[in-house]
Amino acid sequence: MAKTTDTSRRDLLKGLGVASAVLGTGLSLKANAVTVDHSKMNHQIPIDVKLEEVIDTLLECIKMGEICNQHCMHMFQMGDTTLADCSISVQELIAASTATIKFVANNSTHLKTILEATIKVCETCEEECLKHDQHIQCKDCAEACRDGIDFFTQYLAA
Repeated sequence: MAKTTDTSRRDLLKGLGVASAVLGTGLSLKANAVTVDHSKMNHQIPIDVKLEEVIDTLLECIKMGEICNQHCMHMFQMGDTTLADCSISVQELIAASTATIKFVANNSTHLKTILEATIKVCETCEEECLKHDQHIQCKDCAEACRDGIDFFTQYLAA
Protein backbone atom coordinates (compact mmCIF):
# COMPACT_ATOMS: atom_id res chain seq x y z
CA MET A 1 0.00 0.00 0.00
CA ALA A 2 1.36 3.42 -0.95
CA LYS A 3 2.10 5.82 1.88
CA THR A 4 1.07 9.44 1.31
CA THR A 5 2.75 12.49 2.74
CA ASP A 6 1.67 16.08 3.10
CA THR A 7 5.04 17.45 2.02
CA SER A 8 4.71 19.55 -1.09
CA ARG A 9 7.35 20.02 -3.73
CA ARG A 10 7.57 23.68 -2.65
CA ASP A 11 8.35 22.68 0.98
CA LEU A 12 11.00 20.28 -0.23
CA LEU A 13 12.65 22.96 -2.39
CA LYS A 14 12.57 25.46 0.49
CA GLY A 15 14.27 22.93 2.72
CA LEU A 16 16.94 22.22 0.15
CA GLY A 17 17.51 25.96 -0.32
CA VAL A 18 18.01 26.50 3.42
CA ALA A 19 20.31 23.49 3.68
CA SER A 20 22.40 24.76 0.76
CA ALA A 21 22.68 28.22 2.28
CA VAL A 22 23.78 26.84 5.64
CA LEU A 23 26.29 24.50 4.07
CA GLY A 24 27.67 27.23 1.82
CA THR A 25 28.08 29.63 4.73
CA GLY A 26 29.92 27.03 6.75
CA LEU A 27 32.32 26.32 3.90
CA SER A 28 33.04 30.01 3.29
CA LEU A 29 33.76 30.61 6.99
CA LYS A 30 36.10 27.64 7.06
CA ALA A 31 37.90 28.87 3.96
CA ASN A 32 38.32 32.33 5.50
CA ALA A 33 39.71 30.89 8.75
CA VAL A 34 42.39 29.06 6.81
CA THR A 35 43.57 32.26 5.08
CA VAL A 36 44.00 34.28 8.31
CA ASP A 37 47.62 34.43 9.43
CA HIS A 38 47.37 33.73 13.16
CA SER A 39 51.14 33.93 13.65
CA LYS A 40 50.94 37.73 13.77
CA MET A 41 48.30 37.72 16.53
CA ASN A 42 49.20 38.14 20.17
CA HIS A 43 47.09 35.57 22.01
CA GLN A 44 48.81 36.39 25.30
CA ILE A 45 47.01 39.70 25.85
CA PRO A 46 44.76 39.12 28.89
CA ILE A 47 41.42 40.79 29.40
CA ASP A 48 41.59 43.95 31.46
CA VAL A 49 41.58 42.87 35.12
CA LYS A 50 38.85 45.36 36.07
CA LEU A 51 36.62 44.12 33.23
CA GLU A 52 37.18 40.57 34.40
CA GLU A 53 36.11 41.62 37.91
CA VAL A 54 32.96 43.20 36.46
CA ILE A 55 32.17 39.91 34.70
CA ASP A 56 32.81 37.93 37.89
CA THR A 57 30.48 40.23 39.84
CA LEU A 58 27.78 39.89 37.18
CA LEU A 59 28.15 36.11 37.23
CA GLU A 60 27.67 36.11 40.99
CA CYS A 61 24.48 38.16 40.55
CA ILE A 62 23.24 35.65 37.98
CA LYS A 63 24.10 32.68 40.21
CA MET A 64 22.42 34.09 43.31
CA GLY A 65 19.48 35.26 41.20
CA GLU A 66 18.97 31.80 39.72
CA ILE A 67 19.06 30.24 43.19
CA CYS A 68 16.59 32.83 44.52
CA ASN A 69 14.28 32.39 41.54
CA GLN A 70 14.35 28.61 41.94
CA HIS A 71 13.26 29.11 45.56
CA CYS A 72 10.44 31.41 44.40
CA MET A 73 9.28 28.75 41.93
CA HIS A 74 9.30 26.15 44.69
CA MET A 75 7.18 28.43 46.87
CA PHE A 76 4.77 28.95 43.96
CA GLN A 77 4.42 25.18 43.62
CA MET A 78 3.41 25.06 47.27
CA GLY A 79 0.74 27.72 46.64
CA ASP A 80 2.63 30.65 48.22
CA THR A 81 2.69 33.59 45.78
CA THR A 82 4.11 36.15 48.21
CA LEU A 83 7.43 35.99 46.36
CA ALA A 84 5.95 36.88 42.96
CA ASP A 85 7.41 40.41 42.88
CA CYS A 86 10.73 39.04 44.09
CA SER A 87 10.74 36.51 41.25
CA ILE A 88 10.03 39.23 38.68
CA SER A 89 12.83 41.47 39.95
CA VAL A 90 15.23 38.52 40.05
CA GLN A 91 14.37 37.59 36.47
CA GLU A 92 15.11 41.18 35.45
CA LEU A 93 18.41 41.01 37.35
CA ILE A 94 19.40 37.83 35.49
CA ALA A 95 18.44 39.32 32.12
CA ALA A 96 20.28 42.61 32.75
CA SER A 97 23.38 40.88 34.09
CA THR A 98 23.50 38.47 31.16
CA ALA A 99 23.22 41.30 28.64
CA THR A 100 25.79 43.40 30.49
CA ILE A 101 28.34 40.57 30.31
CA LYS A 102 28.19 40.82 26.51
CA PHE A 103 28.89 44.55 26.65
CA VAL A 104 31.78 44.03 29.07
CA ALA A 105 33.29 41.21 27.03
CA ASN A 106 33.30 43.48 23.98
CA ASN A 107 34.55 46.48 25.98
CA SER A 108 31.64 48.30 24.40
CA THR A 109 31.50 52.06 24.04
CA HIS A 110 28.05 51.73 25.65
CA LEU A 111 29.41 49.96 28.74
CA LYS A 112 28.89 52.96 31.04
CA THR A 113 25.25 53.27 29.97
CA ILE A 114 24.47 49.58 30.37
CA LEU A 115 26.23 49.43 33.76
CA GLU A 116 24.20 52.40 34.98
CA ALA A 117 21.01 50.61 33.95
CA THR A 118 22.22 47.38 35.56
CA ILE A 119 22.85 49.25 38.82
CA LYS A 120 19.20 50.39 38.79
CA VAL A 121 18.03 46.81 38.18
CA CYS A 122 20.27 45.61 41.04
CA GLU A 123 18.82 48.28 43.34
CA THR A 124 15.26 47.19 42.56
CA CYS A 125 16.12 43.52 43.05
CA GLU A 126 17.96 44.18 46.32
CA GLU A 127 15.01 46.17 47.65
CA GLU A 128 12.53 43.41 46.75
CA CYS A 129 14.71 40.57 48.06
CA LEU A 130 15.25 42.36 51.38
CA LYS A 131 11.49 42.23 51.95
CA HIS A 132 11.94 38.45 52.14
CA ASP A 133 15.29 38.21 53.92
CA GLN A 134 13.91 35.50 56.19
CA HIS A 135 14.53 33.27 53.15
CA ILE A 136 18.28 32.66 52.85
CA GLN A 137 18.06 32.59 49.06
CA CYS A 138 16.50 36.06 48.95
CA LYS A 139 19.00 37.36 51.49
CA ASP A 140 21.95 36.00 49.47
CA CYS A 141 20.56 37.50 46.27
CA ALA A 142 20.14 40.89 47.97
CA GLU A 143 23.77 40.72 49.14
CA ALA A 144 24.96 39.87 45.62
CA CYS A 145 22.97 42.85 44.31
CA ARG A 146 24.52 45.14 46.95
CA ASP A 147 28.02 43.89 46.06
CA GLY A 148 27.24 44.55 42.41
CA ILE A 149 25.91 48.04 43.07
CA ASP A 150 29.00 48.93 45.11
CA PHE A 151 31.48 47.47 42.64
CA PHE A 152 29.84 48.87 39.50
CA THR A 153 29.58 52.30 41.10
CA GLN A 154 33.31 52.22 41.98
CA TYR A 155 34.16 50.98 38.48
CA LEU A 156 32.23 53.83 36.85
CA ALA A 157 33.83 56.41 39.18
CA ALA A 158 37.36 55.32 38.24
